[in-house]
Amino acid sequence: MKRLFSLFTIVCVSIFIFACSNQEKSELKMESDGGNDSESSKSNVEVRTYKEPLTKVGEKAAHPFGVFVLNQLSEPNMNITLGPLYIQVDSIKIAQSKDVSDIGKYNLKERGLNTEKMNIIQLTTTLENTSDQPLYLGKGPIKTLVLSNGEQVSVHKMNADPKDLGLKAKEKTEFTLICFLSQDPIDLKYIKVITDVVREQITQKEVSPSKTVEIKM
Repeated sequence: MKRLFSLFTIVCVSIFIFACSNQEKSELKMESDGGNDSESSKSNVEVRTYKEPLTKVGEKAAHPFGVFVLNQLSEPNMNITLGPLYIQVDSIKIAQSKDVSDIGKYNLKERGLNTEKMNIIQLTTTLENTSDQPLYLGKGPIKTLVLSNGEQVSVHKMNADPKDLGLKAKEKTEFTLICFLSQDPIDLKYIKVITDVVREQITQKEVSPSKTVEIKM
C-alpha cells in the first residue's frame, strides 16, 4: 500500500499546479471531423495560449493534494553562482490548502507534519552548467531553506519530489523545487537559501562549496 501511495505521489508531483514555468506556452488542440481532406485537417488545428495557475495572491487552484490558495508571490530574478553552476531564481510562491485530500494527508504524515492543512513553498529556477564537465548535484543544488519566521526546511526531507540531479556539460534547464512546510508562513520578509556542495560528475571533485544567500520577498 505504501508503495502504491509513493507511485501516486510521483504522478501527482509531475503535474503539480505550481511547477509550471513563468513564461506563457502554446499547446495544440486537435479536432478531427473524420474526413481525409488534408486541407480540412489543417484548419482544425487550434493554438491555445497556456497560462500558469496561481499567478496572483488570493487565487485558488485544485490539485490532487487539495485546493490551494496562493498567499505570497515574489519574483526576485536573482542569480546564485556556485562555481560553474548558475542558479537563476525566477519566482517564489507560498501556498496553502485547508482542504487536504487523503493523498495529501498521507504525504504530510510521512514527514511528521500536521495533516489538517498543507503549506508549501515553491522556487522556480533555471540551472545552467557553464563548464565543459558534467556536474553532480546530489538531491539538488539547494540543501536548506531558512524562512524569516524562523522555520528551517530540510530540502532532502521536505522535498515533494526527491531525486538525484545532474547536468551535462553546457546544459541549461528549468528546475522547480517544491517543499512542504511545518508552519503557516505568514508575510515572509526573506528566505535564506543554503546550497549544497557541487561536484564534477565523473571525478567527484568539489567545484563549489556550500553558500548562503538571502533573497528578499
